[in-house]
Formats: sequence, structure tokens, C-alpha cells
Amino acid sequence: MGPWKRAGFAATVIFVAAFPVYLARTALEKQEAETASGAYFVGRNACIECHKIEDDLWVGSHHDLAMDRATDSTVLGDFNDYEFSHRGKVHRMFRRDSLFYVNTEGPTGSFEDFLVAYTFGYTPLQQYLVPFKGGRLQCLPIAWDTERSRWFHLGDTVYDGEDLGPGNWLYWTGQAQNWNGMCADCHSTNLKKNYNPVTKTYNTTWSEIDVSCEACHGPASDHIIWANLPEGSRPMDVNTGLTVRTSNLTNEELLNVCARCHSRRAIMGDYEDDNSDLLNYMIPMLVSPPLYYADGQILDEVYEFGSFTQSRMYEKEVMCSDCHDSHSATTKEPDNRLCLQCHRPDIYDTPRHHFHKMDPGTGTRQSAGMGAGEGGESTGAGRLINRGEPEYVEGTGAQCVNCHMTGRYYMGNDYRRDHSFRIPRPDLTMSIGTPNACNDCHKDKTTAWSLSYIEKWYGERRRPHYGETFAAADRNERGAIPDLVLYAENELFPLMVRATAVRYLGRFNTAESNRAVERALTDPASLVRHTAVMSYNPPDAVTYEKLMMPRLNDPVRAIRAEAGIRLSELPAEQLSAAARKARREALEEYRAINIYTADFPGGAFNLGVMHANAGELEKAAESYREALRIDGLFYLAKVNLATVYARQGNYREAERLLREILVEHPELHEINRSLAMLLAEQGRYEESREYFQKAATLMPEQTRILYNLGLLENALDNTAAAEGYLLKILGREPDNYDYLYALATFYLEHGEKAKAMIYARQLAQKFPNNPAGRQLVDAAGK
Repeated sequence: MGPWKRAGFAATVIFVAAFPVYLARTALEKQEAETASGAYFVGRNACIECHKIEDDLWVGSHHDLAMDRATDSTVLGDFNDYEFSHRGKVHRMFRRDSLFYVNTEGPTGSFEDFLVAYTFGYTPLQQYLVPFKGGRLQCLPIAWDTERSRWFHLGDTVYDGEDLGPGNWLYWTGQAQNWNGMCADCHSTNLKKNYNPVTKTYNTTWSEIDVSCEACHGPASDHIIWANLPEGSRPMDVNTGLTVRTSNLTNEELLNVCARCHSRRAIMGDYEDDNSDLLNYMIPMLVSPPLYYADGQILDEVYEFGSFTQSRMYEKEVMCSDCHDSHSATTKEPDNRLCLQCHRPDIYDTPRHHFHKMDPGTGTRQSAGMGAGEGGESTGAGRLINRGEPEYVEGTGAQCVNCHMTGRYYMGNDYRRDHSFRIPRPDLTMSIGTPNACNDCHKDKTTAWSLSYIEKWYGERRRPHYGETFAAADRNERGAIPDLVLYAENELFPLMVRATAVRYLGRFNTAESNRAVERALTDPASLVRHTAVMSYNPPDAVTYEKLMMPRLNDPVRAIRAEAGIRLSELPAEQLSAAARKARREALEEYRAINIYTADFPGGAFNLGVMHANAGELEKAAESYREALRIDGLFYLAKVNLATVYARQGNYREAERLLREILVEHPELHEINRSLAMLLAEQGRYEESREYFQKAATLMPEQTRILYNLGLLENALDNTAAAEGYLLKILGREPDNYDYLYALATFYLEHGEKAKAMIYARQLAQKFPNNPAGRQLVDAAGK
């Protein structure tokens, strides 16, 4: 049966520890700005002479005001000895000479005076950054509501119910609220994080404090040279010497320029002016819970990329700049006229389409009831009620965005619209519990009431929606597999949907789902390939190397790195010389990516996985302990640290950690299985059975637990029980290598060679590249 193995939660993905908050950053005034291409950053002032119109649009924009020094002209909050009471404690905002200070709880929980060095954001809220030792900037949890002119505490909205005292990584002096690593790269130009994992300090720099011209266009020195040439002698360069192409773009190419900030993503390093493929710089998060609702609607703070790439608009090559001015970042129109640039008003801007009242005095110019867009002209009609739900005014049902771009509040008072441009689907609310635009407004009505009107106005025909399939996959329903295969492989479906379908397929680990993931490894879309590499369940080492080898040499950085860490699961002696070399190079990229993110628990965790797979157990333990130092609540690091301790023979410490997790997180049912396997490895079979049975009860869909129970009962000489478990799991997954192997060896062990031959032949037939099947056939035939 082989030795007991502790799999733990060995993550083989680039882990992103992103939290829904605008969190602060620091910087130095100037820096060496030369890039690998030789171009360097020249600053906005060099652009104004030729681009006055664009500069005028940019001045005062959200990009212009993304971050600034705290001065009389930039600070909006009341620092005139204002006392802010929150949960029985009084925080004071005050001035000292020309500087701004706050008296609030510090790293130890005691009240101290802190200098406010920078403003962060402008409207609808402004946050404030406090400098600490080691080059860190931390974001105060108390922010200024610019619409109501009041202070408010983010803990009441963003982290409601959380105990945010010192020691919690979400506490304002903790790493979750650190500017250098969380948000600096999207609020300043040419940001270089410069984290030193040895000293655990930052030397973060920028060329401009805000999001200026070169944040999107790249370093402009070559462009300045090009522009200064006489017109007749300028090279024929469609991009006029800029390192980032921003003209004559497709909608995908333009979105890639915007997506590096307007997306929920894991970044792999400082931005290097390369928009050839997003996955050379970042990995977008897929459209599944807990970041999105099952149907792809926004749930957590995910920004726009994942939503927009689901939309019919994106499919029809609509571009960000069709609705938003590229320099002011505001919507080009504040009302239905924005949509009527493309959609005929006689068809869509009429009660015959939307069945709602229109304001007779303003018609299509009526405001949308709340902020019209990210840079938007806020109408002032929406307000925060019921912990962040929007309230609409009468007549706004005629506005396109209120039916097709519903939204949510983030950061307490920042209303952001969903950019997937979807049709209201109360039927999906009834079937899978996702929101719908009708009840977003008509809160006093039932979903059935909304559905009755949709059917009355538009008919009863309902299109199938991937949300239903994803919801079924979340419930581990295998009936979802055929539809998941359809969504994954049909290029007519949105890219984010296809990639998400591949991720779900990998969770099932059946023959049908694994074949689909295997095909996705060669998909033209990099996000689909990357997801396939993450999700692939290899049947054997030979096939693993064969399919991963091309991905080790993939042109896209994230895919190479992911293939490297996945293939590191195999011992070097099981790989060819070529595969070992390619894996070594890919792992160097993986290492560099995670050293860059080692200031966060995910980076340290991933380094631990890499060391553990290489057998470098003490280095792995150090990495997991570092992850826990950064975030003591990061239970995945505890699980993997327990795994390392068990491999080192330190069973007592491994058991202590797992039991600690069970107390802290009783909802993590998988830990029962982990503890059961640890106990079995020590020969404590009776105790092990108790936790396996508990895990099986709590997670009945997890067939692998029954496999473990089958092996355990066999070790305890409970032959009938063992056989029952093994036959049951093979009935669920008839093409599973481990289950076929277990039954063949089980019957050989107990002298039933005829039965053993049945499963040995199936194993040899279904896995011809693995010699184990043929060996078992020979053993059963003797």
C-alpha cells in the first residue's frame, strides 16, 4: 500500500494576499530612472508644451490626485483639533506648526502622536499615510468622507465584525495596511518597491508621486528626442518613440494597459513597460467566489478587468476609451447619452424597452441616481444604507446603468459599478442566490415579483448561464463537468469564464475533467494555459513531464514559473536531463517572483512550498514561519509547517499545530483529514480512524477520505470494511489510478488473484505509460 503521505495544502499557485482596501505607500523624491531599453522617465513637465489639452484634462483627475504630500492644499480632512470618537475611544486630528498629526492607537495599542506625511486618494474618501521605520508607510484606518465632510473608521464597513487589535495583520500598522507592497504601484509613476527580505526594510522610490503621463505611456525620453527632430527627419514610428504602445490599439491591447491597475491580480515584480501579455507582469484573479458571485457579478473589491472581459461589450470590441476619457478618466457623458453613442435611442431609450418612468423635464439627461463612473460626476442621489446597499430615487429606473451596471460600495462610501453589462436575471437569484438589478432597486418586493415582470415584458425564454454551472461546481456536483468542458473549450465564451471553468475542472479530478484540463494546456490564451498548469492532475510522472515540458518553455513568464513549481513535485531522478534543466530555470523565475513578494505571507509561503518540494525542509520551515510572522492567522502556512515538522520527525509539534488550527478554525474540515493522516503515520490507527470518519461525515463529497479509510481499515485487518471503502470509491471514480492500484494490490495481498487481475488489467489499459499496471498483471498471473 505504500507509506502514509501527508499532502497538506501545498499551494502550487502564485498566492495573492490582496485585501479590499486602498492601502498606502512611501517613496523617495528622485531615483535612477533608466530602463533596460535605455529610455528613462522625464516627468510630466516635459510633456506639457506639446500636450497642453491632455494635461488640462489630467489636472484634478483621480490619477492626478492619487497620492500627494500632506499640505494645506492637498489635505481635505479636518485637522483643527478634531476629536473623533470610535467604539469608546477618542482619536484626535491636529496641526503642529505646518504639519498634520493624529493621536491614535499605535503598534502596541497605546495612544501616540503620528505624523501624517501623505494623502492617498481624493474622493469620495481621502486616506492618510504615516511613515514608520524601515521605509514603511502605513495607512490610517480613519478616513475622511469628502461627500459628507466627516471622519469615519474603515473598521465599521470594510472589516465589520473583525477584531482589529495589535497583532492582527489587518491592524493599521500591520502588513495588510502597508503602502509599499499593497497599492503603491498603482498610485505613483515608475514605482520601485525595493524590499529587502533580509533586513525586512523598504527603499521604495518613484519618479512622480501620482499617476502621471508616463505611468501609462512608459518612459518618454526617446519620445522627447523623436519630437525634437525636424518633422521631415523623424523616423516612421507609429508610437513616436514611446516604449509602451498606446495608439492604434485593439480593445484587448488598450485593456492590457489599464488592467495592470484596474484588476484584482497577483503581481510578479515591478512593472517593466511591457503590455505584450498581462501574464508577464501579473496574474488576474478568476471570476469565482469569494471574489465574485457564481454568475461573475462583482462581490469583493475586484475593480474592472474581470467584469469587463465577461461582457458583450468587450466581445464586440468596445474599448475603455469609448466610455472614459483617457486623460481625465471621467465618463464622456453623465447619463444615457453615454450608451446612446452606439445604442439607438428609439429602441433603447424608451419605456418600450425599459418599462420605467422617465423624467419629463430632462429625458435622457436625467442623472443615473448615483456615481456614473470611476472618474464620474456623482449625482448625489445615491446614499449608503443597510451596510452599503444603494438607494435609488424615483425615475432612475430609466437609466441604462441602473439595470445593466449595478454596483457595490467599497471602502465604506465608494460606489463602483459592475462592468460586465449584464441583463437583469431574477431567475438566477432564485436558482443560485446571485443579486439582480430589479430587487437592487425594489427592495420591498420579492424575487418572484421581479421575475413575473421580466417574463411579462420580455417573455419566459431564459438563456443558460455559466453561473448555474459554476454554482453546481462549487457544490462539487459532477453533473457540472460536461458544461464546464463546454465553457472551457468554446472560444466564443469570455476568456475569464473559460479560465474559471478550467479551474473548476481541475478540482474534480475525473478522467473527463482531466482530459479537458490537459487540452487546455495548449490553449492559445495565456490565462487558460496558466490555469490549466495550476489545475492539472497528472496520472504518472512520464505524462507529467511530457505535458509540462512545453510550458516550462512557454513565452509567458507566469506560465513558466507555475510549470516549474508544479513539476518540482517530482524527484529529479524521475525527470530527463532536459526537463531538469528547464525546470531549474523556471524555478529561478518562481523564486524571483516570490522573493519580490516576500514582504507578504503569500510570497514567503510559496518559497516554503518550493523548498519543501526540493527536500530543503529547514528552509521550508523558515519560510512558513516567516509567513506566520507576517500574518499569524494564515492557517495555510500552519498546515504546511505541520507537514514539514512531520517529515522531520517532529510529530509532537506537527500535531500541536493541527489541533490548534482545529480550535481556531472548526470550519476547516480538511484539517481533520490532515490530523488523521499524521496520527496514522505514527501508527495511532484508532485515533486516526476517528478523525478520518469525522472528515468523511463533514465532507461527504471528498472521495479521497474514503480511500484513506480503506487503507487504514486494511492496516487494522478489517478486510471487509477496507474492501467496501475501496469498491465504493472506484464506483465513484472508475478511472482513478490510485483507486485501481489500491484494489489490485489489496486483492493480491489477500490472495484473490482473479479479482486482482481485473483491476490490474484496467490499470494497464488506462495508464499504458505507467509500468505498474503491467507489473501487477504479471503478479496476478503467477
